[in-house]
Amino acid sequence: MTETADDDDVDRAGPSTGPRASKGAPKDRAPGEHLSLAPRVTFGPIAFVTGYVIACVLAAVIAVVVIGWGTSRDFWGYLWIVVIAAFYAGGIGLITAAPVGLALGLLLRNVPNQWLHVLAFFLVPTLLAWLVIGLIAGSVGVPLLMALAIGCSAAIGRLAVWPLMDIRT
Repeated sequence: MTETADDDDVDRAGPSTGPRASKGAPKDRAPGEHLSLAPRVTFGPIAFVTGYVIACVLAAVIAVVVIGWGTSRDFWGYLWIVVIAAFYAGGIGLITAAPVGLALGLLLRNVPNQWLHVLAFFLVPTLLAWLVIGLIAGSVGVPLLMALAIGCSAAIGRLAVWPLMDIRT
């Protein structure tokens, strides 16, 4: 059996104020006026995976340029080092960076300014990486440089997926 109904008096933004409204529904809005919600930034799995891959490859390129320079004799050797470093960064990042990126993305959903997202994706991973690597290494300088590389990679990864974000008002 098929049910047929029209959606003329359905208010998609909130409870209905039409003739089908329940007795406890708010009546302070004018008929036809929609409940306005704060803008929300939404992202899908494609945006998350794209940003994550870009950040991992960028971290690998930074590692090769800073640490691996001079370790190979030709372009293909450097390319192989970048591939290995990207897999290494991606593997460690599944445990460390992916949860941080997902949490940041969810926490910043109500912030429509995309530049604040990029700034947060730089500051939070940088500070977390500096704290963790600094505590493990027992020093400040080198962990700060490593943390800055991680933060730059995360921020550029977030900047790269800017067009994939949807701001719903």
